[in-house]
Amino acid sequence: MKKSIIFLPLLLFLAGCPGKDREGAESGERQAIYVDGNRVCFTTDKNDVLNRYILSTNGRENKKLLVGDFKHLSYPRTCFTVNLEKGLVYGASYTLNGKNHYYTFIITNDGTVLDLGKS
Repeated sequence: MKKSIIFLPLLLFLAGCPGKDREGAESGERQAIYVDGNRVCFTTDKNDVLNRYILSTNGRENKKLLVGDFKHLSYPRTCFTVNLEKGLVYGASYTLNGKNHYYTFIITNDGTVLDLGKS
């Protein structure tokens, strides 16, 4: 029994982290959404189909602003009006044409949208 208590942590240490270098992989591919003032579009291509979407604030208090599941929306129905505050970090997770995507951004005090995934 004592050997197995020592062996298990050693085994986990040697195996390493199974998700290393794949952070966010379960969320899909990083792809920007269109943000202009309080208008957000998950796509502006009429050939795309939006199946699922979530837009929320990221921070001390995560607040879901837009939620849709089991949808079949094409542009312009992929655009929404939502109150976006300056200085907050936002995260979007959505399924477009059957593929999962995510995007994180912040709106600066002068209204500029900064992609938080760019170096």
